[in-house]
Amino acid sequence: MNNITVWIILGMASIILGIFSRIAVYNEKSKPWWFFEWWRDCVSYFMAGVIGYFFVAVRWPIITKSGNLSANDFILCLIFLMGVLGWLPYFIKNITEGIGKILGIILR
Repeated sequence: MNNITVWIILGMASIILGIFSRIAVYNEKSKPWWFFEWWRDCVSYFMAGVIGYFFVAVRWPIITKSGNLSANDFILCLIFLMGVLGWLPYFIKNITEGIGKILGIILR
């Protein structure tokens, strides 16, 4: 994963996908709102790309050699799908809000 070309391709692909998703859905919104949504989508696509690349480059040879899937592989695939479909930022937001509410109740 140290190949700089892979990181550049993942970064450029996430920027392009983020631009296309924002143009297609929210073209008439304000510039700051559009930039925030675009940035969130770019980060989501980049994380999904890194997870997908890790799964194919690192985990897949191990899985095919041993023939065993672990629960971690299933979780990686779920996070990858959430990132590709654009639900990863919402998932992270809900998790952090839930932890904040639990800590608010505990520390009262």
